[in-house]
Amino acid sequence: MPLTPFHLGPGLFLGSLTLRFFNLWAILLGSIVMDIEPAVLLIIYRCYHCPHHAFFHSIFGAIVGSLILAAILWRFREKLDKISLKFKISQSFSFPVLFFSSLAGWILHIFFDSLTHFDVFPFWPSEYNPIFIGPEIYWTLHLILLIFGIAGLLIFIKTKRSLKQDAKNN
Repeated sequence: MPLTPFHLGPGLFLGSLTLRFFNLWAILLGSIVMDIEPAVLLIIYRCYHCPHHAFFHSIFGAIVGSLILAAILWRFREKLDKISLKFKISQSFSFPVLFFSSLAGWILHIFFDSLTHFDVFPFWPSEYNPIFIGPEIYWTLHLILLIFGIAGLLIFIKTKRSLKQDAKNN
């Protein structure tokens, strides 16, 4: 699913449920940033039937990519924290939280891509995908990801309202 917003759904869902533990910026960016890889490969090779998922669609790639993403987010933590606080979101910007948040989003993305893409190998360098079902579930999977996104947004809104109520009561 290169460059689709659908992968934000599970990230938003998980991030909304775990705002106290994960960083929402990191989990959302971790859910989508690896799709730069297939976009670049599609541009370079101009072949839509050729494999276009590679290293960053593996668990090892997720660890490396999450370290890079966490370093970038950590560098901009003060600006991102100010933006978060404008939306009344208080969250940690420590490097471990940024890393594990982006890794969680990245792993979710790999899992869902592994279901429908023959060229996603989670255990790279092994070219074995134990959970590949096939492209026939592609649109069903998009619907599931959309439902995750809507549920995550509703949870996020409810959580923010609860925080406002707590602040008024104190």
